[in-house]
Amino acid sequence: MSYFLKLSPMMLVLLFPYLANAEAKVEAKKAEVKVEPKVEAKTEAKVEESTAGEEEPEEVKPCEGKTLKSKFTVNANGTVTDKKTKLMWMQCSIGQSGSDCSGAGETFTYAYSLQQAININQTGFADFKDWRVPTLKELTSMVDLTCGQPVLNTTAFPNVPKGWFWTSSPHNSNVYYAWMVYYEHAKHHTDVKYGTNYVRLVRDNVK
Repeated sequence: MSYFLKLSPMMLVLLFPYLANAEAKVEAKKAEVKVEPKVEAKTEAKVEESTAGEEEPEEVKPCEGKTLKSKFTVNANGTVTDKKTKLMWMQCSIGQSGSDCSGAGETFTYAYSLQQAININQTGFADFKDWRVPTLKELTSMVDLTCGQPVLNTTAFPNVPKGWFWTSSPHNSNVYYAWMVYYEHAKHHTDVKYGTNYVRLVRDNVK
């Protein structure tokens, strides 16, 4: 720096173009040196992005629990036989149909659920005319706690509506209430008889 200070102003003017040109060349050389990105890393990232979220959802399979072979027999006429209690159930709740129990099912008041059994018995179902609304004990006998939501063997009883099911059992001390069962959480409770709930009919004396 002291050397350049000793130079005359005229010499500095003459040297300035050369100094500027040398600095420009250095900058140009720096610009030529480029750090290329890692192509492999980008490719891997793209592959990860393309495969993310492509896994197929796990298929929800019907629950057999521990009861299908030992307890229930699915018949070809839309009924299910309980080999332990000797009861025969309608495979579907009233309002549903087919082997997969398609449809949403119908809800009824307590009195009309009893009437539904009378109506069906006039023509019969699966060649039987002795269907009835089950008692609280009978309806809870279907519960299989090895299955969850519903706590019911959905291989034998598919497409179970999410709601309460009437029993024929009235409340012990209040004639305006009757018992019902909720299969989503294996609960039972009473409801006013003018409330509306689902119905699954049963018959006994199964040999």
